[in-house]
Amino acid sequence: MPWTTQRKDAPSAKGSPEFPLAFLGAIAPSMATSIAASIAAAFVVACVPETPDAPPDEYSSVSLIAVGDTGLPWGFTPQLFEGQLAVGRAMQSEHARAPVDAFVLLGDNFYPTGLHANELFPRIVENLARPYCAFVDASDELADGLDPACANIKEPRPRFFAVLGNHDLDSPDSERLQRHEISRFVLNWDMPGDAGSRIRELAGGLSLIFLRSGYPWGKAEVEQLSADLTTAKGPWRVIVGHRPPIAGHPQLSRMVALASAQSERIVHAYLAGHVHVLAAIPGVGPAPALTVIAGSGAQAHRQLETEYRIEGPDFIANKLGFMRIDVLGKPPDDRLRVTLFQSPPSAVLTFLGNTILARYEIESDGTVSRRH
Repeated sequence: MPWTTQRKDAPSAKGSPEFPLAFLGAIAPSMATSIAASIAAAFVVACVPETPDAPPDEYSSVSLIAVGDTGLPWGFTPQLFEGQLAVGRAMQSEHARAPVDAFVLLGDNFYPTGLHANELFPRIVENLARPYCAFVDASDELADGLDPACANIKEPRPRFFAVLGNHDLDSPDSERLQRHEISRFVLNWDMPGDAGSRIRELAGGLSLIFLRSGYPWGKAEVEQLSADLTTAKGPWRVIVGHRPPIAGHPQLSRMVALASAQSERIVHAYLAGHVHVLAAIPGVGPAPALTVIAGSGAQAHRQLETEYRIEGPDFIANKLGFMRIDVLGKPPDDRLRVTLFQSPPSAVLTFLGNTILARYEIESDGTVSRRH
């Protein structure tokens, strides 16, 4: 794929979160709880932060936010220590700044072994509604269990999509619960691909193709993906799957490339989690033009096992964060923008704001340019 580089200077830091966290981690838990409560009260960290003064920087016909590997059971003082809540608040802050049309979970929605029937409602509250309340269209029953700042949001919610990750398949009933039971409580929950279309069309010509990215990756899977790419209206085609087409998954990478070649359709981007980092990998074959990983929605660390191996990244960081996708401009001059954001490390530090770590623009012919 054509690849160019044009970078802007990184913005100045808004503050350093390392000191308060290191300090709080060194003191007694009871004192940490007290200080956390004081910080939260002082800065009035609500479910949805106030909209910053800065408006969207350019006309966008459609936008989405995506994040993966999120659903860890919460522990002590989640406002202070839970990465999922920190990233959730950061994404809601970005949504308040420039509203998005869709929100996407990239798999591993419920650790450690998927979703279980005896914990269905509490896990929906903890791992979906509380961290992502600005994106969740809650049923009356679910809304009753939420903080008023979440339950009383009046704005229409964006579309809410999700794919399954490997941990989501570690218990026999988890897939059924996620596909068919969550939507009783999260009314806009949509997990494509269960004996139905795997394609969701968004405004601005953005086609999302939802992929079950686990094994097998054989001839039948190539033909199915090729058919999906042909059916997708486009002109922008983006695959969404938990596992990324990286060096650690050569058969998956080959499947995507073959499907693109057979369908004669460009895959402009592949959005994934699985690796607990923020990363962007330029295409080395016909597809995808850019693989984007945001697998640090609750924890940030680069796993060492072979299946997580990434070769030739243009950008990679062990930071909590998420991605944003925008279709900018109007045809024939529209383009796809991909931005990787680092979130503050704690929900009580949301006021520090998000940091842009990397930004790319993709042309309709698959040319990728780095803009930050």
